[in-house]
Amino acid sequence: MSGMYECAGNIHVHTRYSDGSGSIPEVAKSAEKAGLDFIIITDHHHLQGKSEEGYYGKVLVMVGSEFNSERNHYLGIGIDQEVPGNDEVPQQVIDGVRSQGGIGFLAHPFETGSPVYKQGKTYPWTDWSVTGFTGLDIWSYLSQWRDGITGIPKGIYLYFNPHQAFRRGPLQAALDKWDELLQERMVVGIGCSDAHAIKVNLGPWKPIISDYYTCFRCINTHLTLKERLSGDFRKDKTEIIQALRLGRCFVGYDFFKNSRGFRFVADANGRIKHMGERVPAKGTALKVDTPANAKVVLIKDGKPYLQANGGRHRFAQLKPGIYRVEAQHRHGLGYRAWIYSNPIYLD
Repeated sequence: MSGMYECAGNIHVHTRYSDGSGSIPEVAKSAEKAGLDFIIITDHHHLQGKSEEGYYGKVLVMVGSEFNSERNHYLGIGIDQEVPGNDEVPQQVIDGVRSQGGIGFLAHPFETGSPVYKQGKTYPWTDWSVTGFTGLDIWSYLSQWRDGITGIPKGIYLYFNPHQAFRRGPLQAALDKWDELLQERMVVGIGCSDAHAIKVNLGPWKPIISDYYTCFRCINTHLTLKERLSGDFRKDKTEIIQALRLGRCFVGYDFFKNSRGFRFVADANGRIKHMGERVPAKGTALKVDTPANAKVVLIKDGKPYLQANGGRHRFAQLKPGIYRVEAQHRHGLGYRAWIYSNPIYLD
């Protein structure tokens, strides 16, 4: 449908350089097994894994960092120097990342907490006066899975059936705040795993919480690139960061149906515009392709606007507004949340 190239990756991953259990080569091996093109490591407070950036097999591994401790966690990507954390004034962290030409995302901004984890402790984003961040994590694996654990029996159930925690999609609070922010400026929505592969010792049972391979098959961020990944690390890293910066990406829950092949573009009399871009509304149609038949909802200014079923969709004669797409695929007797696009602005 357009002359762009897709790659899929997992953002917000922890290794043994902080509170994860795997080495960078081990994590990269899990990503390759899961069929990913890139991963972004974001260990806490530092860039110790920076010297290990590069290609591991077919997987490009980038190293950023997750800053702050009790709240206002911020993912800094495309930076070469550590930034001092500041829970109280996260604007300073955002500015520190920007001063290096990096991009940054608000991590797991909304959490409800679980009584099983530290009496309901959460790590939310609390300072919404900040400016200059690239985007936010709209769908986070670890925190949403954890928050679904309302007791020990539910925890055991979700350990063996983790996908039940995500059937309905991201937290509505995250989507609502994203739509609110989009009214002011382009704010890029990404999906994150926050994978740690936490090893728990319960006697003869030794479960692993948020194991890398499972996380890498679930909530991923797919990018549309101007060129195919070449195998040249520096060139490809620059291309990935640029796509994230501009919002040429969508979030897909890939476990049951891989979202590779999804497309959302604006066709302005044969001139194609992509997610994150602006185009005059007059004479423009929005086109959506899904890799399998789906229930597609066109969201306008934060509200459901039009709906269609199938694999190819065209929405024309649209009024000015901010448009994004949500798609659900058939699963069992109903539908599962699947794809969340970034917006296209019709002026």
